[in-house]
Amino acid sequence: MKQLITPLLALMLLSGCKVQNQNNQKTNPMTSKKNKEVVIRFNKEFFELGNTSITKELLADSFINHTAPANTSKDASVMIQFITGFHKGFSDISVQINEVLAEGDKVSLRKTITATHTGDFMGKKASGKKLELNVIEIDVLKDGKITDHWRKNDFAQILQGL
Repeated sequence: MKQLITPLLALMLLSGCKVQNQNNQKTNPMTSKKNKEVVIRFNKEFFELGNTSITKELLADSFINHTAPANTSKDASVMIQFITGFHKGFSDISVQINEVLAEGDKVSLRKTITATHTGDFMGKKASGKKLELNVIEIDVLKDGKITDHWRKNDFAQILQGL
């Protein structure tokens, strides 16, 4: 029995080391840094500048927007429609990245979007009001592209105030 226990303990220890090494690879600082850069770039170019073509470069073909409105497509098309309309209805758009955290393949971002309501948007006539939108989002990346996206913001409240 003693002869069987020693090899089993060795196997268990080696298995634990393998799992630890896999976890270390997930939190590779260079991968986390590159993932942060992709998410920040996407926010600046897509949300702030309205560059919808950046979706082809930074979103995976399998991209899923997990917080898309009910009964709409979960791909990037709804986001593209929203940003196109947003840039028609608002000017002076700025995305301030307040905090960005990365671990493994996930990036979490806290941002503030400011803009001025200078055109028609979602049935609301231009009001000239300043908008400040607070957003928290989580993105998953694979091979340098965003595959999954979740966000929480206070947009519904802000829209009512326009």
